[in-house]
Amino acid sequence: MGTLRPVMALTMVAALLLGAAQPATAQPATAVTETVTITSGKPRPVMVIGQVYAIHTVEATGGTEPYRLSVTSGGLPPGMLVVGTSLGGAPTTPGTYTFTLRMTDQNDLFDEQTATIEVREPTVVITSGTPRSPMYLGRVYAIHTVEATGGTEPYRLSVTSGGLPPGMLVVGTSLGGAPTTPGTYTFTLRMTDKNDRFDEQKATVVVAEAATAFTSGEPPAATAGKPYSFRFTADGDSDIVFALAAGALPGGLTLDEEGRLRGTPGSAGTYPFTVSAKGYSTSATTEVSLTVAAPAPATPTATPTGSTPTPAAPTATPTPSDPAATPSASSSTVAPQPTPSPSKVSGAWLPITGPGSPLVLLLLSVVAFSVGGILLVLAYNRRRSFTAPE
Repeated sequence: MGTLRPVMALTMVAALLLGAAQPATAQPATAVTETVTITSGKPRPVMVIGQVYAIHTVEATGGTEPYRLSVTSGGLPPGMLVVGTSLGGAPTTPGTYTFTLRMTDQNDLFDEQTATIEVREPTVVITSGTPRSPMYLGRVYAIHTVEATGGTEPYRLSVTSGGLPPGMLVVGTSLGGAPTTPGTYTFTLRMTDKNDRFDEQKATVVVAEAATAFTSGEPPAATAGKPYSFRFTADGDSDIVFALAAGALPGGLTLDEEGRLRGTPGSAGTYPFTVSAKGYSTSATTEVSLTVAAPAPATPTATPTGSTPTPAAPTATPTPSDPAATPSASSSTVAPQPTPSPSKVSGAWLPITGPGSPLVLLLLSVVAFSVGGILLVLAYNRRRSFTAPE
């Protein structure tokens, strides 16, 4: 029996070890499926014929690379194509195109995206202003260039209705020349691109005899020592400049070529002078009489009385020989000061009056009663000590 005990112990240990070493129950394998998702936006919705568009790359996540892009329904605009996972090209035909893009991974998992592109005809837009007006006879005008955007260059300029002033002509995309006949001319300019797309602009030009004339009135009066500004104006010719033709300006004022009379006059008086306006082929003058008024006298400022105290009259000081000295007038005007309450008097150790006076009186009564009792007991004991026993 003693021999069997070690054997049984070893057997039990071996059984336990074998039980712990048994393999776990195998779990059924789960198939992993990853979804492909297109993450990029859609192609731009509006395109214009003839414009080359940068590549639009379709991006996706999930699945297993490499991806491949295809069109599963509908069709791209003519001129656009798929290259790898991108779209690109230059559309050639106007219209609205709806199609479905499919992004497929290595395991044939895919995602789809529906997009719509509208292809439009290019629009030509004239961006420059109208020709200048008025123009004057005999003046050669610099070229007026007509500018446009959109469409396809080169552009060409033409007049489709009305007519330019005699002496003016179209050169390329510009107007120029020297008008020879006065009048009002209305016409339509057309700017056409390479593909015969165009935009039009209506304009009116007035051609007149040059005759410079002042349009500004008489300058207003000035004041010495104060800034002054006035502008002379004139029309009837081009490139008009102004100048002082005769007389003298008030000291401190100047006149520039644009007709601005400005500055600060220094002296009062009346100053006559003549101003000329000279245009390209004509000129005019105007006589001016400018009055410079003297500055208004300064108004005295009242001195405030409240800021400076009035000196008080001397106060009579009582002397031993004059005990009944009369108080001064200044002291009689001082308002009487309120008498402080006894409870507020400096140095008082207990408030006699005021909100706490009943409590104080009660305390004083108790103290007085206690002191009286003590004195009575002392007197009684003293009397007993002097009384002889019977």
